[in-house]
Amino acid sequence: MSLDRSEAVVELGKRLVTQLKVDSHDILSSWMAHHIAKLIDNVEKSSGESEAIEECSQAILSLWEHRAALPEHSRPLGQLEPIMRTLSALGVNQEEYHFYRPALREAAIADVDDATKEWLDLAIGLDYSARLLIRYALRSAAEKTASESESWVKLAREAGANEGADCRVVRFILDSDEEENEEKDIQAALEEKLTKLEGFVALANELVGNLKAELEAIKA
Repeated sequence: MSLDRSEAVVELGKRLVTQLKVDSHDILSSWMAHHIAKLIDNVEKSSGESEAIEECSQAILSLWEHRAALPEHSRPLGQLEPIMRTLSALGVNQEEYHFYRPALREAAIADVDDATKEWLDLAIGLDYSARLLIRYALRSAAEKTASESESWVKLAREAGANEGADCRVVRFILDSDEEENEEKDIQAALEEKLTKLEGFVALANELVGNLKAELEAIKA
């Protein structure tokens, strides 16, 4: 294990110790906090002895990997669980939750007549807009915990720890879209989103008008 990674693992361990101390009345949490703290102390006193580092690292990474089993108030990233449940309820797999690429869009609407193609293209555009709105809602829901969540994910990544579903949720909600990674593309990406959302709003308003007309016809 490299020096940088071992230092990151120790920092992750220190933060886990602090987190476990949140619920001071839980015996298991207190014991684990004491155990990890003792292993970290051994590393710091051993002047980088490989055996002490290995024992400490394995314990910290194992605890991180099984964090979901920790008591509720001591669980790292536990504040994200309502968002994870919402994603599950929506049937969203954040690992596959990407916007349609042009090649996929063209394949999806190939070999159809113009009228059908127009409606299918509209459906793909609506899917894009809906995903934008869902991500916006989830980002807003996570706003209060975003900073803390990001720091956990960054530390876990530096430590080479198993990220797990909760870390992927953080990236899914908070990371910028791929097309915005280069500054020169930001304006074009924002303009595309705006166009798609304006089309979404226009179609939604049209549907609202149709439904109101149907309702008035029923009442008449």
